[in-house]
Amino acid sequence: MNMLAVRLSLFLTWIGVIYGYSGYRDIIPNGYNVPNPCVAGELWHGVGHLNPQGGGNRNQFGVDFENQGRTWANVCNMDSDGDGMTNGQELGDPQCIWAPGATPTRTTGLSHPGFCDMSPSQNCAGLTTAPCLSPTFNCSATAETGVHRKVMKIPRTAVPDKETTYMCMTFELDQSQDYHMIATKPEIDNADVIHHITLFGCGNNAPAITSPQRCEASMPACQEGIGFWTVGMTGQCLHKDAGFRIGKTGYKMVLLQFHWNNPLKRSGQMDGSGLSIYYTSNLRPYDAGLFWTGETNLVIPPGRSRTVVESTCPARCTNKILSDTIYIISGFNHMHYKGIAQTVELFSGDERRFLTNQMNYSYDNPISMSYDPPVAIRRGDAVKTTCVYQSLSATKTTFYGFAISNEMCYGTFTYYPKRASSNNVCVTWNTINTCDLEGGALMGCRIADFFNNSHPATKMVMDKVLNNCSPYGGCRQECPAAIAEAEKHPCLAKGVMQDYLLTLRSRNSDLRTTKFLAAFGSCSCRTDDNNNNGGFPIHTGGTTSLDALVSTVVLAFSAVLLL
Repeated sequence: MNMLAVRLSLFLTWIGVIYGYSGYRDIIPNGYNVPNPCVAGELWHGVGHLNPQGGGNRNQFGVDFENQGRTWANVCNMDSDGDGMTNGQELGDPQCIWAPGATPTRTTGLSHPGFCDMSPSQNCAGLTTAPCLSPTFNCSATAETGVHRKVMKIPRTAVPDKETTYMCMTFELDQSQDYHMIATKPEIDNADVIHHITLFGCGNNAPAITSPQRCEASMPACQEGIGFWTVGMTGQCLHKDAGFRIGKTGYKMVLLQFHWNNPLKRSGQMDGSGLSIYYTSNLRPYDAGLFWTGETNLVIPPGRSRTVVESTCPARCTNKILSDTIYIISGFNHMHYKGIAQTVELFSGDERRFLTNQMNYSYDNPISMSYDPPVAIRRGDAVKTTCVYQSLSATKTTFYGFAISNEMCYGTFTYYPKRASSNNVCVTWNTINTCDLEGGALMGCRIADFFNNSHPATKMVMDKVLNNCSPYGGCRQECPAAIAEAEKHPCLAKGVMQDYLLTLRSRNSDLRTTKFLAAFGSCSCRTDDNNNNGGFPIHTGGTTSLDALVSTVVLAFSAVLLL
């Protein structure tokens, strides 16, 4: 089974919070000129972070700025690093009179407000100094004999003046023989806008994209996620026993997808980032693959200190999707900014083991788990994913999706041998699991047919509802009987199946579908707990073509995706 949208969604929506991007440096004086305390002549772009490029944990200035509502006037007179100088003195605004767009009182002689500077004029004993050993990519395998490096970067391209943009471009690989890709490393051009890069393997029928093009999903022929980078990561280094097969009998072409984040919608920015891949003809024992778990039906009320979401890949599913034991070699949790804790547990017989266990999850500080020796997942095992969210500052309900205001809940694992899994996605939407989708059908529902308005059975149901129910409000007397008749269609069976399919259909911008959904719900005020969306249709932002939506449902089943 092809799981395009799940594979894609696991890499998407990695959005920065503070100072990792140019927009936030606009709201502090000299935000683009903060010196690097470690290297003379260099700048500390991520002013509020421990990482010079942004992302990851914040330094004390970043903590103070966040706690004070990201308002310069509130932190100007503070001394975040405790070195005896106010933040205003360090950033050239000693009188705290600067406003965004103005020239600061002083543009030279600056220092970092988050770290005590190691200089003759300051005594940093007992104070926090800059972590001058900057993170570097460390993968000894890249220096082995026979390892090649291919740099894949897009030409410098204008970044749109919009908050979120995805760009795609394909790259041809050496097809003379088989290779294993064993590592990836980011090649960052504009750290102010690039937030993550995803690497997809492409099939033989994939058309080439020879220049950057906007995209919201990988091409149907480029569906296998085989690498990624996001803010805070230095690169990926695979286990010595496995690699992603490329070349003659593997992926002959790859697609790079770039996520640009421009929260203040600034114009005039350019980017030419990319990835380097390291590959070798000295094939490792096994081909690698990626295995996903998690939940896509997320409904997180505002003002909550704790919302817990659970998803289980049960024994019946591992029996279906695994033909043999797989061995996971690395693991990675993925939520967005409301995520505060996440675990993935493996249940094998009477044994229980945590594959991931992050009680202090931070989206800006990704942590990759390595397993040596590798951990076996066998047919009949179960895997449980638990995500915990905090929404105290939210003013409205948060749903699953790609946007800053949305959330995700996934566990991502690299495993070998790839051949042992016919379907490496075991993701749920409420009680529905990807493993239940067989041949495009789910519980008797032919999903592609249901999303085809011209299909005879679908057309008959839609006509029945539209002819007897009002899409403009009010419950007609004849409507309940029409709804009862429509619910005999397997795709509209009462319960989670109906909730799931109608939620998906709500993302279609087709007018007839929109009227159908409104008419279908005209006699219903659904508040039952089984329908976590509190009624339908739910539209969590954006639109999509029907073809893309059907592809999402049939190929990915991960639901509620914005492709």
